Amino acid sequence: MMQIFSLKLAHPSAAIDGPIQLYGFLAVQDSLKPLRNYIFNRTREDPFIVGQQGGDSGSFIQMTGPKRGIEMSTSVLIEYDMKIKRGGRQEDDLQLIDGAACFSELTSLDLGVSQMHHGSGLDLSLSCSVSRIPPKIELFQGVIAEPCELNRFVVAVVRGSALIAYFTADQRGGSDHAHQCYAFRAKAHGYDVQEFKLDFETILVKVSCVRRK
Repeated sequence: MMQIFSLKLAHPSAAIDGPIQLYGFLAVQDSLKPLRNYIFNRTREDPFIVGQQGGDSGSFIQMTGPKRGIEMSTSVLIEYDMKIKRGGRQEDDLQLIDGAACFSELTSLDLGVSQMHHGSGLDLSLSCSVSRIPPKIELFQGVIAEPCELNRFVVAVVRGSALIAYFTADQRGGSDHAHQCYAFRAKAHGYDVQEFKLDFETILVKVSCVRRK
């Protein structure tokens, strides 16, 4: 299985005036299903604004996928076409990257906020790591205004090892802050559910295991 940990804008151009609005796609194709499995996919009308998170996450690009595990029994093709929006005309936009690359040599995580005790919302970030692999996989970072189900995230985990989920939550307009982590054990099938009850919200994390041969 291939695991993409995070996307980051390494060297923002000094020629860009104002926030960087990024759009386009980055997708993977494998032998399991010859269709694009999108890692990042944004239209020009709905670009991702780089740097709105602030702090150490200023160049973090939030991934919109993958929607399933990436099989690496044979070569994997990664396609990318990403641009920076500049002004009102598409012809003025800056081409960031365009091309393809070939690489050779599951677990899904569902996140939801089931209760919120204050109406101001919260800033939530979610990441995870896999046993014996130091880098964290950046999954979500944004503002939650009301109880809702968030995206499903797919992570490659070796059976018998641990998937460690981390989240940080801050109450908007308040002083409440929480940082939690929990280790889910990867198994052949089934799922685990963990509920985190905080003073200002309740966060539900469900990890489902899907065996890949």
